Amino acid sequence: MDVMWDTSGRLLRLLALLQRTREWNAAELAVELEVTARTIRRDVARLRDLGYPVASVHGTGGGYQLEAGATLPPLMFDAEEAIATLLALQEASATGNRTAAPGALSALDKLNRVMPPRLRSTVDALAQNSSRIDLGSQIGSDPAPVNANTLMLLARACRDRRQIEVTCRGDEGTSKHRYLEPLHLVRTMNRWHLVAFSLEANDWRIFRVDRLADATITSASSRPRQLPAEDLDLYVAGRVGAAVRQVTATVRVHAPCAEVAHWISAAWGTITEETAHTSIVHAGADSYHAIARWLLLMDRPLTVINPSALRAAFATIATEAKRIASVEDTEMPAAP
Repeated sequence: MDVMWDTSGRLLRLLALLQRTREWNAAELAVELEVTARTIRRDVARLRDLGYPVASVHGTGGGYQLEAGATLPPLMFDAEEAIATLLALQEASATGNRTAAPGALSALDKLNRVMPPRLRSTVDALAQNSSRIDLGSQIGSDPAPVNANTLMLLARACRDRRQIEVTCRGDEGTSKHRYLEPLHLVRTMNRWHLVAFSLEANDWRIFRVDRLADATITSASSRPRQLPAEDLDLYVAGRVGAAVRQVTATVRVHAPCAEVAHWISAAWGTITEETAHTSIVHAGADSYHAIARWLLLMDRPLTVINPSALRAAFATIATEAKRIASVEDTEMPAAP
């Protein structure tokens, strides 16, 4: 079963917010959990299906709150759901979001205390043999669903230094049977990546975990080998960044480097100082439209140096923005 980490962990965080005495509307909860109001309405429906007494509060904007004096039923998970929830909470607690992190840490502590030793050992294997790199998110891409059992099997193989037998799916949908020696797992840009030595290629490779299936740990041990790099995070960041920079562009940002540097991650480009008031950004992404949308987020004056295709992408976005601005919403807001 494919599991999106966000769903189970988000339900726990939503429940923690509703357990406070205050009343919440969908927009406030959406901000707290960094999702849309539509997602909040779906999650509230899920909690109600699980037996949680979430009441709708009528009035301006509507809202939600737990019924007064209600006894909450326990939120039960099977093994895979528990692992997925722990991973979601671990990621939420590591994002640096001051609002979400405390609640995620609290829920993570509660779930850890009731997790069976066997599952806790497996989660510890992932914690000790994985890392997270903040390279931002690819515009227009959704988090890749990963089979929780596959991920935990890979973590155990990394810990125990054992070879695995696995089926790898390529970009064209073709599948190949491979023998790998897993080394390390890296979470970045909404995807899990496995650094492993491919026995067929006789070299180190990076594999997207969502494209691995039917993985089994063999009886063969991984051999001692020279690592692909001293810093595995930088190694993965460089490879992943190169893969997504299918097109590149150069722009002048009319602002000092210090004002725009936090927008530039290693996966997407570089920034150099031109003058005290201008910077040159060499950007890359999977399309010129993606580059244009990203650069607009800087909210600084821009001049396209090259190519002309980036100017065309800005023109397309401007036309669409003008169309949206001219349309008035006459629909009534959805009821909670």
